[in-house]
Amino acid sequence: MDGGNSKMVKAGIRNGYMLLLFIIFSFILNEVIIAGNDFIAKATDLLLSGEQVYFSEFITPLFWMIVLGTVAAYLKSIFGNYYSAMVQKEVRTSLERHLLQLPFSYFDEKGTGSIITRLISDIEEMGRFFSEILPSFLINIITVMTATIYLIEMDAMLIVVLFASYPIMLIVADRLSKKLAELTKKLRTHMDERTEKAYDAIQGIIVGRSYNLYELQKQKIDTIIDNMVAQACKSTRISSLGFVLKNVITTIPVICCYLFALYETRQGRITVGEMMAFTVILSRILYPIGDIVFCANDIREVGVALKRIQEIYKQKKERTDGSIHKRLENDKNVPAVKWQNIDFSYDASKEHCVLNGMSFSVEAGEQIAFVGGSGEGKTTIFKLLCGFYEKNNGEYMLFGHSFEDWNLESARNCFSEVSQNVFLFPGTIRQNVACGKENATEEEIIEACKNANIHDFIIQLPKGYETMVGERGVLLSGGQRQRISIARAFLKDAPILLLDEPTASVDVEAEQKIQEAIERIAAGRTVIIIAHRLSTVKNAKRIYVVSGGKVAEMGTHQELLEKQGIYAQMYAKG
Repeated sequence: MDGGNSKMVKAGIRNGYMLLLFIIFSFILNEVIIAGNDFIAKATDLLLSGEQVYFSEFITPLFWMIVLGTVAAYLKSIFGNYYSAMVQKEVRTSLERHLLQLPFSYFDEKGTGSIITRLISDIEEMGRFFSEILPSFLINIITVMTATIYLIEMDAMLIVVLFASYPIMLIVADRLSKKLAELTKKLRTHMDERTEKAYDAIQGIIVGRSYNLYELQKQKIDTIIDNMVAQACKSTRISSLGFVLKNVITTIPVICCYLFALYETRQGRITVGEMMAFTVILSRILYPIGDIVFCANDIREVGVALKRIQEIYKQKKERTDGSIHKRLENDKNVPAVKWQNIDFSYDASKEHCVLNGMSFSVEAGEQIAFVGGSGEGKTTIFKLLCGFYEKNNGEYMLFGHSFEDWNLESARNCFSEVSQNVFLFPGTIRQNVACGKENATEEEIIEACKNANIHDFIIQLPKGYETMVGERGVLLSGGQRQRISIARAFLKDAPILLLDEPTASVDVEAEQKIQEAIERIAAGRTVIIIAHRLSTVKNAKRIYVVSGGKVAEMGTHQELLEKQGIYAQMYAKG
């Protein structure tokens, strides 16, 4: 069973008692309606036969029928809605948890728009199945079954005439539903694209306005929306055609049934009262039968969304094995990090290797740096160090243990990263700093901010540490965001510090404060730096020059200058 189907089935089973109660009260409601009709039909026959009828005899039974029917209808609605809400909640929670456990590569491969659409729109469509389609289908089945039993007892030939024309509806519904499913799939693909373009337009609003890309972005979004409208119009035309055909086809057996009922009454096989009851019951099962037949349309449309949800469930989670579950501190007896002949490729075919036999070693407490041109694999090294991707070949040792022996969460606790691309969560400054340590105390947060040279700035704000940073920290300057990320790293207090050119995008004054904070956090830790400006790595104990996905040169700043190789050329260019 597919992962997505399995999760939904299990959620449905766990909450099955609500569905069972929904079915029971639906059945009771239909039985009450049929009993009421039968009661009235018999009263009508008594009147037509000339017998004296006392209406006072009917009031009390009808009153209790109305009370029972009202209570059953209310409870049916309550348990149906509860069932839908609980199943949706479990599937949504399960999907979000699964998504958070997927490997980093999944998020690189899939666009943001596609993931957001699946989390919101597709789950809402799945919710429509549990809140509308499934309850409606079950009610229709119960209604048709109870009404059919009653009509068979009245006159079996009425049922034969009623169902004679419905195979035609099945054929028409099947063809329409297949076409609708195809259009729905295309429509949801366009929704992914629309969300992606809208997200890019919002996130890149500064670049877009700086380069006057408004018209270009507008055209792209308009094209996608036009395609969506075109698909939606096609879908609407087919749905409307199905609705019309359903009404036309449904009318044929109804007319036949009315004529046949009159014939049966004339022949004396059913009474006038029974014919009236038949007319009422027929009106109750008329649309349920059509809805059951055409339910395939809705199910196939929902099926498109379910398949897209299943695609997420089918993705393998990050590994959770590994015998090492505690963070190890710097040990002078073993290297903090050691790579031996590491190969790595982002594409599954492994035709283009980003890293080719990469080897290096970092002793505990050392400060090393990686330099090189754009696209040489420096950032990829950080991704592999933290286990965001798995190497293709080679050996990766972390504190003397193979990385495969580490639990990923424990391994990542060994690293604190300060990047030039700082990400802050929407929320307060306090909340963003506290990300570095669960249950951090007020004193620890303040101490971390003092070490990061950001405390004095924070306390000058009207709301201090409760100041909102905005989405991605847009309400703060680049230097302020950077120092908050350093405070977060201080609070994590990991033995290995990863620095990805943290001063590359700030002014001179902010750079000085950031540099001072980095010197504090680097004290006593193993430090690995990615450098674009070579002036920032002069004091590194060892500098690795990366070229072609491997170490081309290695040495101190002075040694590399004396070699007159790649590093010397890069340094000369400034």
